[in-house]
Amino acid sequence: MPWRPQPMDLAYSPPGYPSHDYRGEGEIVAVRCVGEVVGHLTRKAGDWDSLGWLPRPDLSEDAGTVREIVEGILRRYAAEGRPMVDAWAHVLNSTQHDRPVTGPLDVFRPAEAG
Repeated sequence: MPWRPQPMDLAYSPPGYPSHDYRGEGEIVAVRCVGEVVGHLTRKAGDWDSLGWLPRPDLSEDAGTVREIVEGILRRYAAEGRPMVDAWAHVLNSTQHDRPVTGPLDVFRPAEAG
C-alpha cells in the first residue's frame, strides 16, 4: 500500500490548570503524609492564573493515596471550571501540609546541561 499522509491521532488529556515556568519567587507548600513529603504545591507570587504540583517519586502506599487525593481535587476543580484559588484551598483543607513559604521556584527546575 502506498504511503499517505495521516492526520495526527487525538489523545485524551484530563483537564488541568495551566502550569507556571518555575522561575522567580513563588509560594511553596509541602504536602505531607505522617511526616513524609508527598509533593509541593506551588504558584508564582501574586499569580492565581497558574499552578504547579510536583509529587515526589517512590512514595509509601499512604503517601501515594494522598498524592491521588491532591491530583483528584485539582482535576475535578479544573474540569468544573472552578477558580484555582478554590482548588488550592480545598487541597490545603484536605491534607497535612507545612506552612506556605515564599521562596525561589528555580530549585524545582532540573539543572540545565551545558
